[in-house]
Amino acid sequence: MRKLSLLFLLIVLFCLNISAQRKTENVILITLDGARLQEIFGGFDVELYKKIQKDADKQELYKKYWSDSNEVEREKLMPFFWQVLMKNHGSIAGNRLLKSEVKTTNNHLFSYPGYSEIVTGEAHDDIIDSNKRIQNKFPSFLQFLQKKMNLNSNQVASFASWNVMNEIVTTDTNAFLVNAGYEEYRTKDAEAQRLSAQQFETPTPWDSVRHDYYTFRFAMSHLKTYHPRVLHIGLGETDDWAHDERYDLYINALHRTDQYFKELWQFLESDKQYKGKTSIIITVDHGRGNNEKDWGGHGKDVPEARYIWMAFISPDVKLRGEWKDAKTLYQNQIAATLCKFLGFDYAEQNPKAGKPINF
Repeated sequence: MRKLSLLFLLIVLFCLNISAQRKTENVILITLDGARLQEIFGGFDVELYKKIQKDADKQELYKKYWSDSNEVEREKLMPFFWQVLMKNHGSIAGNRLLKSEVKTTNNHLFSYPGYSEIVTGEAHDDIIDSNKRIQNKFPSFLQFLQKKMNLNSNQVASFASWNVMNEIVTTDTNAFLVNAGYEEYRTKDAEAQRLSAQQFETPTPWDSVRHDYYTFRFAMSHLKTYHPRVLHIGLGETDDWAHDERYDLYINALHRTDQYFKELWQFLESDKQYKGKTSIIITVDHGRGNNEKDWGGHGKDVPEARYIWMAFISPDVKLRGEWKDAKTLYQNQIAATLCKFLGFDYAEQNPKAGKPINF
């Protein structure tokens, strides 16, 4: 009996020690719709630009972002991401030149299936096969964490530029705040309330996607006002400018996103709830083509769109910079990894979900 009691005590102490070692108390998922790994790892794609733009070397875009070094180009494009986040605080997987691959498991290679795979941890190709605004039947990691952590409707939140995210991230539309597309953001923050009205006066060329500026501003307002423990920020302009084959605007959208990363990080580091206690995953729903004919597209007819990337910033992960000679990662591992950061086993909700990533 005494031996059993001692064994039980050792188990309890072991579990408490693991819990004490884990620093993460908040998680943030950031998705950039269809941001190609070619630009993330290589910066401005000068060869592509020369094929799609007349007098490319005379254009302002070329002068601003071109270099004879891919590493310099990517730092020009996303300086904070590469020079600060990836150098000092995190790591990124998916550079196939370094033998690091990240892939989708869904075979549709477009947005709804990709986002659903991200938030639920599993592809459902037979059911989720379009981008129509159909309510997701499969619960997300956000719902799982809300229940496990007993969080209210403001402590879990999703802000997205694409309106279909309303249907994707939860099976229960009343569970937590989802604000996506051209949707009013009701808040006691006067500036955010003003911006909420302004979004309808500054439409994009796309009926279903608002400017990322508003999505990011609402998310930042919510962070400062309600201090959510679980947050998703879904930016969308990269995908739509690419579909419109506006490489210039696609590139500039990525550059603005880097500025958003900087502002977000500076706030997290200044706030006692978040500083040193927040894990972030940044990723995409799908990739894109690799040449002048299909760089703006994706889907089953563009096999290159299966390849994506993931970045990790966490006080519980020591890896820095680019992954090399690494085991392939999959999109369906994101949900379980975010839950593991907080000490929970996502398999409780979905045993078929991808396993947490081992760092």
